[in-house]
Amino acid sequence: MTVKAERHVFFSIATIVCRVLLLGAIVSMLFVGIGMVSSGAGAGQAEDIVPVSVGAVLAGVPSTQSENDGSSSAPGPGYDVPNAAGIEIPKPLGAILIRDTTSQPILNAWLDNVPARDRRDFVAGLTKVITAANEHAASWEWDNRQRYVAAAMSEYARMDIDRLTEIADARKRTAAKLADYRSAMGTLLGVVATLTLLLTVMAIERNTRPR
Repeated sequence: MTVKAERHVFFSIATIVCRVLLLGAIVSMLFVGIGMVSSGAGAGQAEDIVPVSVGAVLAGVPSTQSENDGSSSAPGPGYDVPNAAGIEIPKPLGAILIRDTTSQPILNAWLDNVPARDRRDFVAGLTKVITAANEHAASWEWDNRQRYVAAAMSEYARMDIDRLTEIADARKRTAAKLADYRSAMGTLLGVVATLTLLLTVMAIERNTRPR
């Protein structure tokens, strides 16, 4: 086989290999694109994690007067919750914060574990729980009622903070996946560009080759 023939065979094989690799890279880009779309949909699903319901909160708290025996805290002159700055405190929650000053740092600590954008909703949900707990224990002795409401507040805080943590974790996982997909897409784009350039060069060489 002459040098010219060997060169022709080499370029033919190289062209075929480059085309196969280019096709594989394009197919891989398609799958990566599908993965990116799926991850974007997963980010939306993180927001769909069911909010904490009042019924679920009260179901986790002892619901009879005898199970909630205890003494009330001394009343306080007002409240100061730095993490609730800019949030209007509804009357049912405000009444507890004014009556029991020990609840103020507790609420502030809860809000410290809640993203700033979710704090208004957290306060609104907490108020609903307080209202429902007060209605449920309306006929109880005052001390028992206070203890029950406080337990319901704690249960709500635990459940909702767990829910928000789950959402935050889901967002982080989605962001990490998207970063991996973007990196893979960038690499594949580089491979496609390189292979396209090689095929172009080989086509030019073939068309300009002396006959």
